[in-house]
Amino acid sequence: MADLFGRTYEFVTKAELKSAKEEVDSIIRKLQKSLRPEGVTFIPTLVGSAGRNLVTKEVGENKGFDFDYNFSIQKMPDIDLKSLKHLFINKVNAILSTTNFKSVENNTQAMTIKVVDTSKSKIVHGCDFAIVNDYIDLLEDSYQDILIYNKQNNTYIWNKRPNGRNYGFKVSNILANGLWGELKEEYLKLKNNNRDPEKKSFSLYFEAISNAYNRYDWS
Repeated sequence: MADLFGRTYEFVTKAELKSAKEEVDSIIRKLQKSLRPEGVTFIPTLVGSAGRNLVTKEVGENKGFDFDYNFSIQKMPDIDLKSLKHLFINKVNAILSTTNFKSVENNTQAMTIKVVDTSKSKIVHGCDFAIVNDYIDLLEDSYQDILIYNKQNNTYIWNKRPNGRNYGFKVSNILANGLWGELKEEYLKLKNNNRDPEKKSFSLYFEAISNAYNRYDWS
């Protein structure tokens, strides 16, 4: 099967992903060090399937693979959100100038970095960095603000979105009961049968967790 656009996916090997993660982790550590004198500190967290080595790529294509980090703000100076986003972008670009990565793409929800093999017109791999604030509201579920860039009017805002609920607990039970292979199969099946162009990989990953978990009676 293939998704809405006729794409078929396969898992990236652990060796490929490990190498890419090591490159990106080095960039993030340098970024944390560079931002600290500016009064900005953050905690980086791998988002979705990448934390479980379930990153996918298109079969037979030259688009490589990508994964995502959230940068959860711990401390920031009293500056507007546009200045905050561009402070991150400028610091990342300064670090990337000594690597094989291209300059930052300032996208709606994330800063995107990519390694491109120009001789083969091929994207090797990429990574998205999203700036977020995490909250725990005693009267509501926990939620997260993500920094959004509206390209049409060049504005930056915090956009509230719910955090994933109980997924860590569900994954722990799936692992403990030897069902990891079943979760992997479910996730790849959802990727290859996706008909919603707006549905992102992390949403499909959370859906796969729920599907695999809900097949069993855990009482």
